[in-house]
Amino acid sequence: MTKLSMQFHATQAEVASWVAHWVEDYQLALAVEVFIPGYRVRPCERDAALDAIRDLPDISRVVLNLTPMDLAVDSSIRFLRANPDVLTVSLGAQSQDELRETVIGAMTDHRESLKTWRAIIAGAKKSMLTGSIVVNPVTGARQDARGHYYTAGAREMAKRGARLLASVGWNEYHVTE
Repeated sequence: MTKLSMQFHATQAEVASWVAHWVEDYQLALAVEVFIPGYRVRPCERDAALDAIRDLPDISRVVLNLTPMDLAVDSSIRFLRANPDVLTVSLGAQSQDELRETVIGAMTDHRESLKTWRAIIAGAKKSMLTGSIVVNPVTGARQDARGHYYTAGAREMAKRGARLLASVGWNEYHVTE
């Protein structure tokens, strides 16, 4: 089983725009998942992808697939078992003061899915900036994170004083440009 994963900082509007383009460019099926307060999954139409993502502030994860997905499930783990070849986009929480990392991931051996997911990730990487310093605010430890990806929108948030946080935990990224 091949695993693909990428973590990066991007505003939710930027991620929504990318997802809408990916859905259109690759003719993908799209669903959105909500984890809290209870698990829900719903399909989104291709032509309404951007609005569907932007208009649902409680979305936890966006899911893409080459074929229609089985949505008759009652948990995220059952969803992934029923749809093993999907690409997931776990949206980083965003407020005026903080932006958490977004995580893209897939785990599949389906050739066409792998080809498509790799192309999407490669295109995303090409459109982003790299390099930062990651800081543990508890210990003060610092380390170069040359492979840290972020968008222009994330950089602007950081310039305005927003903290760029890891997807979980308290580590903070400081952009280096």
